[in-house]
Amino acid sequence: MIQSLYQLTNKGSLRALSFILAIILTISIFTHTEFFALNLGGISPIYTLIIFWSVATLWIHGFGLELYRTIWKLLFLPLIAYFVAVLTLGMIYFFV
Repeated sequence: MIQSLYQLTNKGSLRALSFILAIILTISIFTHTEFFALNLGGISPIYTLIIFWSVATLWIHGFGLELYRTIWKLLFLPLIAYFVAVLTLGMIYFFV
């Protein structure tokens, strides 16, 4: 199951999307530090950690690193990171 989900996103165009989302989300973290510190970090630091996990996953997938073990494919599954990244960017730019 994990292998098929990971192979679903193991395409060049989705890797490019991961790279672009990683760049945008990283820039957003650096330019909206107050939002991350007060709104997300003040409520619960777990939200900020999930966002940082999403950024790391998108960078790993965007660079094209090959993951061979199933546990690493589960931990760095890009589908979940896409959802978190889009949700975070929506919160930053549309709900603030």
